[in-house]
Amino acid sequence: MKLRFCKIALVGLFFYLPFQSIGWGLLGHRIVGQIADNHLNAKARVAIKSILANEGVAMSANWADFIKSDSNFKYLDPWHYVNFDSGIDYNTMQSFLKEDTAVDAFTKLTFLSQQLKNKKLDKAKQLFYLRLLIHIAGDVHQPLHASAKGDRGGNDLKVQWFNQPAN
Repeated sequence: MKLRFCKIALVGLFFYLPFQSIGWGLLGHRIVGQIADNHLNAKARVAIKSILANEGVAMSANWADFIKSDSNFKYLDPWHYVNFDSGIDYNTMQSFLKEDTAVDAFTKLTFLSQQLKNKKLDKAKQLFYLRLLIHIAGDVHQPLHASAKGDRGGNDLKVQWFNQPAN
C-alpha cells in the first residue's frame, strides 16, 4: 500500500511541477523578461527604453510567439531553438558553437546582438531585433529549446495530450 501511494505521489509530482514552475508560455517568458530587466545596468536600461518606449522588457518577451501565426514571419521558426548532439561536454559544446552556421537561436542571438550595436540601424529594425533578442534569450532557457539534434527544439517530439497527438 505504501509503495503504491509513493508511485502515485511521484507521478502526481511529475505532472504538477512543470505547471508550478511556469516554465512555458506567456507567463514564463514574462518572468524571464522581468528577471532580465531587474539586472540591467543604467546604460542598458536607457538604451532599451529608447527602443521599447513604454512596452518594457517583460511585455515584449512574448512578441515573437504572438507573430508566429503570421506566415510572413515563418522564416523565424528556427530562430527559437538550437539543436546539438546530446551528451556532449563543455569543451565540445564550445567548439560546436564556434563552428555553428545553422539558422538557429545561437547564431541569431549573435546576429541580433551585433545588429543592435549599429548606431545607424533604423528605429523599426531596432524594435524588431530587440523584441526577438529578448524572446530568444528566454527561449534557450526553456525546456527543449536547446536540445538534441533533429528534434527542432522539441517540435518533432510527439506526445499524446488528452488523447490527441501534440508536440
